[in-house]
Amino acid sequence: MNILTSILKNGFSFNRDRMKLFLVVFCSTIVLMQVIEYIFKEQQNQLLWLMVVLFIENFLTCGVYGSLKNILLEKTLTAKMFLINGLKFFTRFLLIKLLFVVFIGFITGLLMLVAQATGKFSIPMTAGIVLLWIVWLAFPSYYFVLSLFAPIIMFSQDSSVLESIKASIFFSKKALEQIIVIAFLYFCSVLVFVYLPEKMYNLSSVAWLVLKGIFVSIFEIGFINSFLLLYEKGDAT
Repeated sequence: MNILTSILKNGFSFNRDRMKLFLVVFCSTIVLMQVIEYIFKEQQNQLLWLMVVLFIENFLTCGVYGSLKNILLEKTLTAKMFLINGLKFFTRFLLIKLLFVVFIGFITGLLMLVAQATGKFSIPMTAGIVLLWIVWLAFPSYYFVLSLFAPIIMFSQDSSVLESIKASIFFSKKALEQIIVIAFLYFCSVLVFVYLPEKMYNLSSVAWLVLKGIFVSIFEIGFINSFLLLYEKGDAT
């Protein structure tokens, strides 16, 4: 736990270069949120424009995460470094996200089919079929969870998609507890400071938009940096 506390403390240590990345995330978050809102309200061809936003967000994320790794290596952040990272990781990061979405869609589709099919059977038979499907899906779902750390490894090691997934499964088996703790803290931070206040008090002012952008940016830089540090320390042991 002391190691994890140290990782989080260092992860949220904002030096000059990380502050620059914070500003990138802050500005892009506000702009992209407004653009998405405009697309849903005003634009035709919404799917096309959302794809454009997805590509822009993917490029910026690659630039930020790749640069965070470079900063951990004590390299100075430059615009060239950011652009190189954005382009270098763009296709691989997009492909990993696509694979995750396809898997989730596949599992969801299977569950819907099972739910429809079992509606025609008796309760005991339905319970048995559902139980068998749960057991069958447990194995691939377990490895899917272990593979979720793949993007961090990709940015950390500049590895291919397949190598990143393999390394993620191996690393997550020995560091699953720490990964879950950091992910849980990330989730709770966004839930408590961003999602719940906005929903409970129906916040939509410019001041809230700025404050939300600050929270989202701090959490993203801090927790992603913590994940990178966790892998760096775990991979070295």
